[in-house]
Amino acid sequence: MSTAPTSPPLVPTTKLLTQDFFPGDHSASHGCPHLKSLKKAGEILSNYQLLARYSLHFKHRIALGILYSKDKKRPRSLEASDTLANGIKPTPQLPTPACTTCDTTLGRIHACLQCVFIGCWKGEHAQTHAQEKSHIFSMELSRCGLYCSHCKDFVHDRDFEGIYNGEVLRNFEMVSMLQEPGQKRPRYIKWHAGNKEAAAIKSGTRLKSCQGLRGLRNMGSTCFMNVILQCFIHNPLLRGYFLSDQHSSKRCEEKNECMGCEMDQLFTQFYSGVKSPYGPCSFLHTMWMSSSDLAGYAQQDAHEFFISALNQIHAKSPSAKLHHCSCVIHKTFAGVLQSDVTCLNCANVTSAFDPILDISLDLRPTKRSKLHKVRGLSDERNDGPNSLADCLDRYTHPEKLGTNEYNCSKCGKTGQEATKQLSMKVIPPVLSFQLKRFEHSMGASKIETKIKFPAQLDMTQYTTSARKLKKNKLAALQKLNGGSSEGGSPSTPSSTSSTSSISSSVDPIPTYVYNLFAVINHQGKMDTGHYTAFAKHRGEWFSLDDHKVSLATQKEVLDSKAYMLFYVKQNLDYDFVNATKD
Repeated sequence: MSTAPTSPPLVPTTKLLTQDFFPGDHSASHGCPHLKSLKKAGEILSNYQLLARYSLHFKHRIALGILYSKDKKRPRSLEASDTLANGIKPTPQLPTPACTTCDTTLGRIHACLQCVFIGCWKGEHAQTHAQEKSHIFSMELSRCGLYCSHCKDFVHDRDFEGIYNGEVLRNFEMVSMLQEPGQKRPRYIKWHAGNKEAAAIKSGTRLKSCQGLRGLRNMGSTCFMNVILQCFIHNPLLRGYFLSDQHSSKRCEEKNECMGCEMDQLFTQFYSGVKSPYGPCSFLHTMWMSSSDLAGYAQQDAHEFFISALNQIHAKSPSAKLHHCSCVIHKTFAGVLQSDVTCLNCANVTSAFDPILDISLDLRPTKRSKLHKVRGLSDERNDGPNSLADCLDRYTHPEKLGTNEYNCSKCGKTGQEATKQLSMKVIPPVLSFQLKRFEHSMGASKIETKIKFPAQLDMTQYTTSARKLKKNKLAALQKLNGGSSEGGSPSTPSSTSSTSSISSSVDPIPTYVYNLFAVINHQGKMDTGHYTAFAKHRGEWFSLDDHKVSLATQKEVLDSKAYMLFYVKQNLDYDFVNATKD
């Protein structure tokens, strides 16, 4: 079993983090004027780091195998005799954050950064302590926010932000290694720019505003292409690849119809500083020559264009291979889907693996009641609640196969009943979802059901490794309860409910958390509709409607009727093979 990383030293008292990046004047790093004198001593930085570490450990205490303290007033979710699914023996060593005065655990608990006092905000014990002791700064324990009692507000400081980000990374490494001990991960080493490097970066860097944000002209029912190109442009991995000149149209050996060169020219146009809308005529012409099905000025499906564009970029890549391809498309979008077929007669499991570039999810529209029809309510209101999680649950839920669909190789029976279940064996850095709104079975129609989707998506419970952890946890709980029902001794109602509740939950693994960065919508009917998109650029959401670009809110994005969704991993994995070569 992999061991957790050793604790890094606390912040040095003689050197601030900002000095490693920006030597010289540090006045720009201070968001609060009251911090400057206290930071020179360094004690407040070390105290903040200890409290941030404690807060993150408490937040992920179950995954790390840490219990509450032995305080009879506060319940514990686990016992010291329990064993977690990852084999860790939990230890009762972490106290619950509570107010020192009234012992409450609610109401925004603040920890003083200048002494050992912890107080609640709701009961004003934190404010009273700050006034009586003249202690200026405290940390809100749930979110590690830095509060200044003189400013009477939460303040931002780059040194504290660097400490917090470092502790988040360290905590995520611990959780990932404990929950996935078999995964090989090279050690992350943080690089700090010295005086010469920082001076060279500052002198040789010129920041241009609003680069990467530009409208696209509609060249005759080409909105389906424009939304896909906008999602490519705002894809962090594709942006990093093409802006780092890893595929240069000037050095490419392909003479004609190279989609990689078209992507390179597209990024060049978007980051040229020109604000006027751009017409991707060359990209459209190359797609016409490469894919005859998309040729012409008829309205096309955005998802079909997306898959065709990925295939064409892959085909023209110098590193393209049939298996274990290392081109930019497969490094960005490729995953592996595992299909497990379980024989209901002998419990034999047969697994198959399929490569995927995206996931297409079925929608289940809610039937309208007769009462609603009489009252004349709108379709949008009659449609019941549905979410992306519901679609993923249906996608990965066990499906019973017919008697003529499966032949078991172990028990030798033909036409045996079995179940089939899908899970993500290898999850890609960028997840692309298609919500199948267009039906062609009983004539062409469009499903208008609104699908709720989150800004942050946890894919842990849909992975193959999480399913194994869930089975191990269930087996451990059944062993603690004196054996399962298979041994002949029935479980008590309390133990059964506890087993079912814990077995159904899967602790989130940080490497499976995704952030939304692009959404594609379709308005109108199936053949005469219009595509628009939302994309995240420099932390802000923008509405992209062909040549029109306007600022949007996250609420507008999450309230839209999505057709395609794009998520990127919050913590990207290292390329282990290339990392070990270096």
